[in-house]
Amino acid sequence: MKFLTSLAGKRRWLTYFFLFGLLTTLSLSAYSQATPARLSLNKSGYFETRGWNLLNFSNRYGLFGDEKASGVEIIHHGVRTATNGDVRLDATPEQWDSIPQVIRRNVNREANSIETFLKYGAFDFTYSIKTIATPNGMSITVNLDKPLPKALEGRAGFNLEFLPSAYFHKTYLMDGKSGVFPLYPSGPMSLNRWGQTEPQPLAAGTSLVLAPEDAERRITLRSNAGSMALYDGRNKAQNGWYVVRTLIPANQSGAVISWTVSANTIPGWTREPMIAYSQVGYHPTQRKVAVVELDPNDTPPAAARLLKVSADGRLTEKYRSATKPWGPYLRYRYTTFDFTAIKEEGVYVIEYGKQRTTPFRIDADVYASAWQPTLDIYFPVAMDHMFVKEAYRVWHGYSHGDDALQAPNNHVHFDLYAQGATSGTKYKPFEHIPGLNVGGWYDAGDFDIRTQTVYAVVMSLVQSWEAFRLTRDETSINQQTRMVNIHVPDGKPDLLQQIEHGTMQLLAQHKAVGHAIHGIVEAHLSQYTHLGDASTKTDNLVYNPRLDTLESDGFTSGTFDDRWAFTTKSTPLNYGSIAALAAASRALKGYNDTLATDCLQTATRVWEEEHSHAPDIFYHGNTTGG
Repeated sequence: MKFLTSLAGKRRWLTYFFLFGLLTTLSLSAYSQATPARLSLNKSGYFETRGWNLLNFSNRYGLFGDEKASGVEIIHHGVRTATNGDVRLDATPEQWDSIPQVIRRNVNREANSIETFLKYGAFDFTYSIKTIATPNGMSITVNLDKPLPKALEGRAGFNLEFLPSAYFHKTYLMDGKSGVFPLYPSGPMSLNRWGQTEPQPLAAGTSLVLAPEDAERRITLRSNAGSMALYDGRNKAQNGWYVVRTLIPANQSGAVISWTVSANTIPGWTREPMIAYSQVGYHPTQRKVAVVELDPNDTPPAAARLLKVSADGRLTEKYRSATKPWGPYLRYRYTTFDFTAIKEEGVYVIEYGKQRTTPFRIDADVYASAWQPTLDIYFPVAMDHMFVKEAYRVWHGYSHGDDALQAPNNHVHFDLYAQGATSGTKYKPFEHIPGLNVGGWYDAGDFDIRTQTVYAVVMSLVQSWEAFRLTRDETSINQQTRMVNIHVPDGKPDLLQQIEHGTMQLLAQHKAVGHAIHGIVEAHLSQYTHLGDASTKTDNLVYNPRLDTLESDGFTSGTFDDRWAFTTKSTPLNYGSIAALAAASRALKGYNDTLATDCLQTATRVWEEEHSHAPDIFYHGNTTGG
């Protein structure tokens, strides 16, 4: 009997435990499956509800189509998880692939809709993308006045790109069939009818749920006509995202594509405050103000604290003050925390509510070394026409020893370069211009030499030398052997050696063609998008058209991989260049007197030459002067 009584008691407890677990599960399920509130147009002209915003061409930034900052965009619980929602001509577009031109954008508050009209001029193709808020989310339609041009059939489609890092280690459901977002780019790949490689879909269907298990990232897409395909754009480019795409059907007009988009939102979600402060630290006597970025729905604490970190790890409050509201800007509200009164040296953190910064210093020598990584690492690594080594690592080999070929006239190139009707030189198109394979730095993020950047940097370095006489020596630079060895002193001020390196490229241009040139840039897009060691972009052998492709005589080669020099004369560019040369002549005096004299003589000659005629004005992009 005792056994049966005991068993009955255990059953009751098991029943209670089961019911408790079931109720908890149902509660959590209801929480994670919360239906988003209806989106509505805000004063800034995009759709908004708590935890979810949808934009329709609020941003038009992007000359090259790969900036991930335009078209239909989704900001989901504070993270921009989707962008570039637009009609594109490739499943996973790359940099420089065709992009449309925005004609106009209509915001209709009464209809709770936004419609953007666009065109591909080369194909005489116009369309609109209309977004309308619905009780269940958002309707996105692609509308055509007339059927798709024949040349774009099977090619044009509506794409929406999703941020890979937001969906790493998460799953998706396509028509109920599960999959996992790949952490690393993976196949399958194929060749299309134009002979180009393109990814094949990871999945296809009419209903796609992204991250069903994650309440913060779950988004549902439904195609009301036509199939959606999911691609991994990273197979084509390192900056690729996951892409969802529906092709535009042939021989149809009107609403040719119709999607419904809904995003899960967490009830009462509020973005955590973000504290912006100087990570370098602060001098005791300088003004010290941190800026706090706040969710518009947040009810933040009125005060912030400055805590000093002691040797044993204890945090001691050194200052507490009410924050001062600054006001709204775009999506957020801002307030400031002024702790200028604290001059005591030490290690500190700022605390605001539950948020706490990483440690920073208040110290009289806080700026003493802040500039050193730029001179010690950044500049040496960016040096073109050199072999750059750091301990066991080779940053890059000797690069662009085959510089440079004369660019052709009347040619508009990528990355804002262009050649006018005349070259301003004695060289024929694609003829080698000798002497340009010296000095200069890679442009930021690219491998081209942009003259405006070079002379601006030389001017800045000269100003630093003249103001501070920075004699720091951490790098060995040998222009004769073209070798750079980081963290190996050679007894010479690194700042002067960098001024010398930039000056050598500026002088080389004047010696080679008689004036400053726009720059030296890759001939082919496949080279421009190259990542890794710049020495592998070309074979370092001057192009010889008399040799077959891949043929070499040991000194020249038939491989047409040399960079191009854009040389159309520009008076503004000349003035910028000779200003830097004149400045460099002062800094280099006593260090490299021969180069200093050459700089000043060249600057004087070009100055006088420019004053002998009307200005040469050729303007294109940001490469030809002001």
